[in-house]
Amino acid sequence: MNWNLARGLVYLACLAASGLAMAGLADFDLATGTLDIRPFNLYALTGATGGVVSSLLASVALMRGWGRK
Repeated sequence: MNWNLARGLVYLACLAASGLAMAGLADFDLATGTLDIRPFNLYALTGATGGVVSSLLASVALMRGWGRK
């Protein structure tokens, strides 16, 4: 097993959990060490994510020069 990869995945999971807690989408209980994720609207999340991803892809295409002849 690649221990550096495993450690990196744990760091990313902790970063995501702290981001959710800071955004108010989750509650972290320090005494028990549990992370409770609040319910969210999946349809609204999907709609917002589609717009963000398409804008990101368009800006990457612009910077890389995709679509030029």
